[in-house]
Amino acid sequence: MGTMVAGAPLLAGGPPGWVAYGLLGLGTLAAGYLIYENTQSNAITVPTTGTQTDTARRSCDRPWSVRIHAQGNVIGGRGGATLGAPPIVRPTSPVIVVEGLGLSAATFAMLSRGQARTLSSAHAQANTWISRRPPGGYLGQKSFYGTGGQRGNDRFDVDSYGCSPNFIT
Repeated sequence: MGTMVAGAPLLAGGPPGWVAYGLLGLGTLAAGYLIYENTQSNAITVPTTGTQTDTARRSCDRPWSVRIHAQGNVIGGRGGATLGAPPIVRPTSPVIVVEGLGLSAATFAMLSRGQARTLSSAHAQANTWISRRPPGGYLGQKSFYGTGGQRGNDRFDVDSYGCSPNFIT
């Protein structure tokens, strides 16, 4: 998170700065992912009855996934238009906070100057919300509206799915 704050002056550089900021976010995301994966335990429990069961991984019909996209009139001239970085899909564990923040930064970096101006408050609200998720995480859809509020229909959406909550700390 401190890396993203330190890189904030890049946003003043227009589209090239936005791209650099997005790449910084992806680098931060990759570093956070590596740290997270290295701290996870792959322990398999074996009950005393002699049968082996793997309780470290839950069986689930759907993988963990997070999609963050910008949506609304400012994106494509109509309310249903969307723009966003590719979603994070993880088959074995929830998406963590730093990954969500990196995905948010990558989506924001894709916006034009006018789109970014309209959605900057929604982006900031989404980042604050992702950062403050409780240890229990979150599942579902959440929208954050840009200038003009809900009436403007321009928003940042966070879609979070999986076997258990995402945005764990």
